[in-house]
Amino acid sequence: MESNFRVNKKENGQRLDLWLQGKLPGASRKQAKAMLDAGRVLVNNRRVVIAGWELAEGDEVEIRPLLRSLSEKEEGGQGQQPERQRHQEVRRQAGPQTAGISSSIDRHFARKKAKRKAKDRPQRKETPSVRVYYQDRDLVVVEKPSGLLSVPNDKQDTRDSMLDRVRSFLRRKFRDKSSFVSPLHRLDAETSGIMVFALSKQGQRLTGQFKEHSVQRSYEAIVQGRIEKEQGVINKPLEKGEFDDGRKVRTVEGEGGMKAITEYRVKERYKNATLLDVTVRTGRTHQIRVHLASEGFPVLGDALYANELAEKYPELMDEVDRTLGFRRHALHAASLGFKHPANGKKMTFRSPMPDDMKAILDFLRSSV
Repeated sequence: MESNFRVNKKENGQRLDLWLQGKLPGASRKQAKAMLDAGRVLVNNRRVVIAGWELAEGDEVEIRPLLRSLSEKEEGGQGQQPERQRHQEVRRQAGPQTAGISSSIDRHFARKKAKRKAKDRPQRKETPSVRVYYQDRDLVVVEKPSGLLSVPNDKQDTRDSMLDRVRSFLRRKFRDKSSFVSPLHRLDAETSGIMVFALSKQGQRLTGQFKEHSVQRSYEAIVQGRIEKEQGVINKPLEKGEFDDGRKVRTVEGEGGMKAITEYRVKERYKNATLLDVTVRTGRTHQIRVHLASEGFPVLGDALYANELAEKYPELMDEVDRTLGFRRHALHAASLGFKHPANGKKMTFRSPMPDDMKAILDFLRSSV
């Protein structure tokens, strides 16, 4: 039986042996391979013996009746011809090539070559993904994971940073190697949460709102110790410098220092810890960590500002570390609100609490 077919759009890219199975009811993949070996299948007027040949839309496929000279075993002969002899017979009967045949052959082997090159090519290191909450021509609002620098400390600092990741994201998106990105504020490396970067000179005008402390910033903090008051305000000036145990900021008694105001509200209480909503009226370096530690309730996991209070809570951090492997301070930048510097529109963005802090809350709730 002689059959002729044309490859349709849905069949584009299919292997020839699997395609034959679909066209011939009851045929097995082994039988399809035997038909190819016997030279009974022609693609664009050329016999094809490659089972993995990839068909293309519009290809003409012809299935010819069994050739006696190519299958003596089926016709009562003593055995099949040697492989080399069979393929020589196939080539002899193939006839002259047409332009369509050459194109099909070139396409097949070009695909094979491309696959080999792709396999041998060294795998490029994947660029970390960036969670983007908002982006326009002036600003981009993103999520900074914990453990990542906001920006490099200087030009010699080669560590990964949120600034680098935002630049890479924009280059991939716009294929522009000169993408302008300017940091407008910072989060401590261990702090997770919302950040905004400027993408234009107009976007950089948002810096003025940070300086005027009109940007609304709220955090979620898990602190050591049980706070009984429902809410409170910490109004203690801060000064920066090089102090004991590597601390960079401390509170100042009396006059002097930079104005710093932190508000907090209790969300949940536990046996020896408290979950707080924290809002900063000012945005000083390490402000929340220093203020809460000064009140006797340091942020859980803060290795820098909780040292003097370690004896007050001797077991909590050890339990959290041992049980959950939590090795950072439990502080998350949960929301950020400002007026768009280009049009004055009020914008607010919120970030969900990260999984590692949620795990701590589950642990603390079970310990009540």
